[in-house]
Amino acid sequence: MTLEQLEAEVLALPKDSQVILLARLLERLGQESAINQEIAASWTEEAQKRDETMNTNQITGILAEEVFQRVRASLQ
Repeated sequence: MTLEQLEAEVLALPKDSQVILLARLLERLGQESAINQEIAASWTEEAQKRDETMNTNQITGILAEEVFQRVRASLQ
């Protein structure tokens, strides 16, 4: 897998999953202290809530492709 392919897969993830991934990567790189811990905790909590609501079918997600189509259409 190329870096570009990996990037595309990450960008296709929901934003909350991207935030969790970023936090984990930064933690592994030892840069977690560079992030405001209160903000990081809030984002992590929000991401976990959103993940739970999707896992319990309280809400449904929208495919990234559809979101991008809507954004492109609104910009034209």
